[in-house]
Amino acid sequence: MNIKIVCLILTLLLSNNNGLGNEETNDKKAKKGTITGTIKVRGLRDARDVVVFIEHLKGTYQPSKETHVIDQKNLIFFPHVLPILVGTTVQFPNSDEVRHSVFSPSKIKPFNLGTYSKGITRKVMFDKVGTVTLLCNVHTEMSAFVIVLENPYFGKTKPDGTFIIKDVPEGEYMIKTWHEKLKEKSLKVIVQKGKTVEANFNLRR
Repeated sequence: MNIKIVCLILTLLLSNNNGLGNEETNDKKAKKGTITGTIKVRGLRDARDVVVFIEHLKGTYQPSKETHVIDQKNLIFFPHVLPILVGTTVQFPNSDEVRHSVFSPSKIKPFNLGTYSKGITRKVMFDKVGTVTLLCNVHTEMSAFVIVLENPYFGKTKPDGTFIIKDVPEGEYMIKTWHEKLKEKSLKVIVQKGKTVEANFNLRR
């Protein structure tokens, strides 16, 4: 058989396989939906840093390969609130000219990274679900929170209160809010494949 003909046949076969793979991927995405909404708050300057997450949806989930970072700059932890999937490792670089000493007194993940200078990064793997408070032994005004969640279906509000949770499997769920100063609230939602469901909250202290 002519070599050119063989190469042409192989190329066509590979193209067909790639097409099938894309169809399967698109089909899986089509079976999922999106949760969006807006959170209004009372007693705060804006509605940032509210974590919205699906409750009681346990399973086996692998942490993403994305690098998760809480930086220390201008004597502030940034971001102030970081929601993550359980099993995720978070990096704590020091970008300040002064030394910092990150620690947590939280029961689910007590740790102390010691004092370290600018340019040094230390890491912590969060292996239990719950809220972890971050503090600095050197600068008592510094604080932040790591919200460790049991599934990857969560979002965090922007200053205008909007949030989005993508690629949620179709089904009926309870979604819940968390904020360091506001009362928690829960709301039932029904996610349908290929559609977006809206969930709005009014939160207060």
